[in-house]
Amino acid sequence: MILFIGTVDDAKNLSPLARLIGHSLVALAMAVVAGVELDSFGALLSSSPLDLGFFSVPVTIFATLGVINAINMSDGVDGLSGGLVIVSLSFIALTSSMSGLLLIASFCTIMICSIMAFLSLNFRRPWQKQALIYLGDAGSTMLGFMLTWLLISSTQGITPAFTPVYALWFLAVPLVDTVNLMIKRPLKGRSPFDAGTDHLHHILLSRGFSVTQTVLLILGMALASGGFGLLGMRAGLNDSTMFLSFIVLFGVYFYFSDRVTKSPNP
Repeated sequence: MILFIGTVDDAKNLSPLARLIGHSLVALAMAVVAGVELDSFGALLSSSPLDLGFFSVPVTIFATLGVINAINMSDGVDGLSGGLVIVSLSFIALTSSMSGLLLIASFCTIMICSIMAFLSLNFRRPWQKQALIYLGDAGSTMLGFMLTWLLISSTQGITPAFTPVYALWFLAVPLVDTVNLMIKRPLKGRSPFDAGTDHLHHILLSRGFSVTQTVLLILGMALASGGFGLLGMRAGLNDSTMFLSFIVLFGVYFYFSDRVTKSPNP
C-alpha cells in the first residue's frame, strides 16, 4: 500500500490530504492487524513509565506519519535520505544485537546492505556528477514506514532493545528538521507540506557546500547524535535526562535555523 501510494504520487502528484489518509490507514493496519504499536513512551517525565493506554493506536499513527514525512522530506539531495536511514538502522541493529534481539538486528543488516547497493548508484562521486537512480516518493516513504516498524518493535514489549527516548536520538537529524518546519511554516502562513528551500540541506547548500559535502556533513551530524544517544544508554542515564537533552537540541536548532544568513550559490 505504501509503495502503491508513493508510485501514484510520483506519477500523478497526489494531494497532501490523499497521502495523509493513505499513510494513516497503513499505520492503522500496522497497529491493529500486526500488533506493532506504541504502548509506552518510557519514563520520559518521571521515574514511572508513561503508558499510553487508549491513546496507543492514535499515537502510533501520528508517530508513523511523522517518521515517514521526516524521511520523505530529507530526500532532497542525492544520497541523503538513504544515508540517514542507514545511520538509524545501524544503531537499531547494534542495540538490538546487544540486547539479544537477533531477528531485528538481522533484518536491519539486510536493509542496510540493500540500501548501500542503492547508494552505489545514487551517491555522487568525482567521476559520477549525477545520480543514476532515485528513491522517489515510493522509495522514501517505504523506507520511512519500515524504519517506523523497526523502531516500534525495538522499543516496545517485555524486553526492548532500547527505550523510546533513544529512538529520538537515532533519528534526530531528519526528525528535528521536519518538526522545525512543521511548526514554522504554518506560523508564516504556509502549508507544512509545501515544497521549499528551508530544509537543513538547503541551508548548507546556500552556504556554498557542494551536494556531496552537504550529505557527508549531515550524515556526520546523524552519527554524532545517534552516538550521543548510544553513549547515554550505555552510561545508564535516565530517560528524562535524555529527553530534556533532546528538547534542548531541538530548541537550539529551532532558534538558529532562521538566523543563518543565506547567500545562494551563483
